[in-house]
Amino acid sequence: MSSPEQRAAAILASQRFVVIGTTDADGPWTAAAQYRLRPRGLYVESDLGSRHARAIAVSGTASGVVYDSSAAVADADGVQLAFSAREVDATEPAVRAILASRLPRDAGPVAELDDEVAAVLAVPTKRLYVLEVERAYVFDRDAWRSRGTDARIEIEAADVWAALGRP
Repeated sequence: MSSPEQRAAAILASQRFVVIGTTDADGPWTAAAQYRLRPRGLYVESDLGSRHARAIAVSGTASGVVYDSSAAVADADGVQLAFSAREVDATEPAVRAILASRLPRDAGPVAELDDEVAAVLAVPTKRLYVLEVERAYVFDRDAWRSRGTDARIEIEAADVWAALGRP
């Protein structure tokens, strides 16, 4: 049987979308975004005008969930994350640093890095948002299977990222 940290790493490695939770003056908001893995977290691309981007600019925090929506109910599993969050400056060095830091699952060929940086910078309102993991949890499958209770187990984020290939 795999550890909770190994389960979390497997989910993060096999999925591509995170549902990001933020809050602003109008209340809570969630939005799905494609993510890329990086050391101790992930990053997403978004427009400056998006509600979650505006909320991150104010609070510097977000939450997220990554789950396998194709799993049977009895096999449900997911990773819930609390993030410190920030917008990456729209400069060539800042964007390049984030794209170059991607973990192997999401790293493109080095020869394409210049094109990827240019593609981000080509859209004036596009930004990268770094989501650094502060706390991580997995679904408590035993509680679900034995009592029908929706519960979570806190896990060591550093161990999850070590399992992903880089601490």
